[in-house]
Amino acid sequence: MKKIMKRVVLVLSFVMICYVSYGALSVSAAEDFNDMGNRAISDVNKVWTLKFRTPVDISSLNNSIRVEDLTDGSAVSVSISAGEDENSAKVNPPSVGYKVAHSYKLTIDKNVKSKKGENLPRSAVLEFNLTSKDNNNYNVLSNVEVASGFSMIKKITIVDTNLPSVSKCKIEGSNNFFDVGKTVGLFTAQNTVKVYLYDNKENLLGTSILNVDSTQNNINIKVTLAN
Repeated sequence: MKKIMKRVVLVLSFVMICYVSYGALSVSAAEDFNDMGNRAISDVNKVWTLKFRTPVDISSLNNSIRVEDLTDGSAVSVSISAGEDENSAKVNPPSVGYKVAHSYKLTIDKNVKSKKGENLPRSAVLEFNLTSKDNNNYNVLSNVEVASGFSMIKKITIVDTNLPSVSKCKIEGSNNFFDVGKTVGLFTAQNTVKVYLYDNKENLLGTSILNVDSTQNNINIKVTLAN
């Protein structure tokens, strides 16, 4: 079966701090690495794309990128290849793919160099776990208020979600982002709408289907992962 290789971009700096497309990080001087958080993914053949602010020395990456299986403690054999331009590189998955239900840690060592010989100021660490796209333990808690006498006017609140890194949402029928916890108005004749879950860099993390045909509180709906 042909493997579908999906990419997630990690943006790294040789100047000041480390970024990931899932959000800029503020790191105190006391920390010796940048914690890029935790991500839930479903693609066992995930390709992580590292994006640097200046041209990167690809040869310096070979001994500076590590992936560890946190579930069984083993080292994961990944390969590094050049990206689409000289500012990027790719961390390719193991030949057999990542294991579903396992958690992993990707470490980008500060020994990574730019072509000018500059190092990253700190190492960067991203943890991620593999789970089923649909059959997972992630949920969204929502409230729906339907206007009395005019059911097309609705108020929707995405109260909370246990999907890591979600900070923004969109509702089907609206192009506007809104923060988790904020109530938004919607004008629709539909009985269900799709909820889109994003991180603070507007990367889609997952979706849910919300029933909006009547006023309800504390609606618990399942999440389908975006990748």
